[in-house]
Amino acid sequence: MWSTTLLTTTTTLLLHALSATATWTAYQEYLSHLPAHPSKHQDPRPSISFHPNQPFNPLPRSPPRGRNCYVQSHDDFVTDDSEFILEALRKCNHGGRAIFPQGRTYVIGSALDLTWLEHIDIDIQAYIQFTNDTTYWQTHAFYQTFQNATTFFQLGGTDVNVYGGGMLDGNGQAWYDLYAKDIYILRPILFGTIGLCSGSISNLNLRYSPQYYNFVANSTDVVFSNISISGYSQSNHTAKNTDGWDTYRSSNLVIQSSRVDNGDDCVSFKPNSSEILVQNMHCNGSHGISVGSLGQYVGQVDVVENVLVQNISMSNATDGVRIKVWPGSPSALSGDLQGGGGSGRVNNITYLDMSIANVDYAIEITQCYGQKNLTLCNEYPSSLTISNVNISNVHGTTSAKYQPVSGYVVCSSPKVCENITLSGIEVVAPDGVGNEFTCGDVDQGLLQGINCTTINKGSN
Repeated sequence: MWSTTLLTTTTTLLLHALSATATWTAYQEYLSHLPAHPSKHQDPRPSISFHPNQPFNPLPRSPPRGRNCYVQSHDDFVTDDSEFILEALRKCNHGGRAIFPQGRTYVIGSALDLTWLEHIDIDIQAYIQFTNDTTYWQTHAFYQTFQNATTFFQLGGTDVNVYGGGMLDGNGQAWYDLYAKDIYILRPILFGTIGLCSGSISNLNLRYSPQYYNFVANSTDVVFSNISISGYSQSNHTAKNTDGWDTYRSSNLVIQSSRVDNGDDCVSFKPNSSEILVQNMHCNGSHGISVGSLGQYVGQVDVVENVLVQNISMSNATDGVRIKVWPGSPSALSGDLQGGGGSGRVNNITYLDMSIANVDYAIEITQCYGQKNLTLCNEYPSSLTISNVNISNVHGTTSAKYQPVSGYVVCSSPKVCENITLSGIEVVAPDGVGNEFTCGDVDQGLLQGINCTTINKGSN
């Protein structure tokens, strides 16, 4: 029952059919991490520690669980196991542990609203795959209001811990190919943490998400630790918008000790994110650890403040440190991503100790996100202020894309930017030029050791 040598003939044929797909790659990876003789057992909840920094606020204690519920499955890569999952979660809610055993496979083909969970552990040791029924998910996935985000499921409630070493596979290839034909489709996010008040998500492998890997909204006191994220397109259609984490209307979060191999933001702090700690991360292929984008929607107030990012390894990325704010006038980054004119603030943001390798911009701060016409951007400067930003000890090599320039720190008006401080910056372009930045409408006296080339305000 628990060994891959005992798979049924039907399942074996299905696996053979999948052998050339991303799904097969993910499943083989999952199998490779199983012990030689997988067994039906329960893992203790991982003990999560914090170093070098503690969360902004103390986290609530999560008591031990008193009973176990084993989640059944059809174990055939085809049949929807959602009812089995709901049955086990209902049974073990309020003090139990729902276990997805090692070696089992589960299929989720139904949108699951799990915002009613309380005092439960979800021990995922198995392989879980979401179906690639793009028609179903576009009409049934949970709409999250921000940037047309949708999620396969909503995990919420109080005191919920998810862990186990298993794998969640978003079956993203169908979505990558479909998005190349229609940029207005709604691509589900793999892991939706929506309205969770205290909990942890740790020791999991997330693969091939159709869009973001994690969306954390309306949540507080949540820890993400030891998460592995990866998944690229196996066709010529790029996997786009595959952010590792996006936080939204959430506070007192920790994201730490994880590896992200993706093609968009490693971590992004979206509107109204506060008291966020990100530490001990390895990001590869990303768009950096980003504040924003913010100020996208007219009439909305976006606030991101009290954020600490430390001990980051960033490689093969467009950016290391990034703050991106929309201008005061409408602009369009792409057909499905446009905006500008919103207000708010970015305040008390700290980046410490980032090592970069082959990164286009070591540091990028802009209030003209989505607007290529800088004359127009500066005619209608951002209504969203940036203040009290401290970036220290960023070192390594940039790519050749902008050489000899290694960074970009440009505000749309000196009235909306203050106290942006850079220190201990040692970044070198491939041609050997170090610490050469494009600067504009900032106090250059606070950019220690930076060689600033002032941007031409009239250029496009």
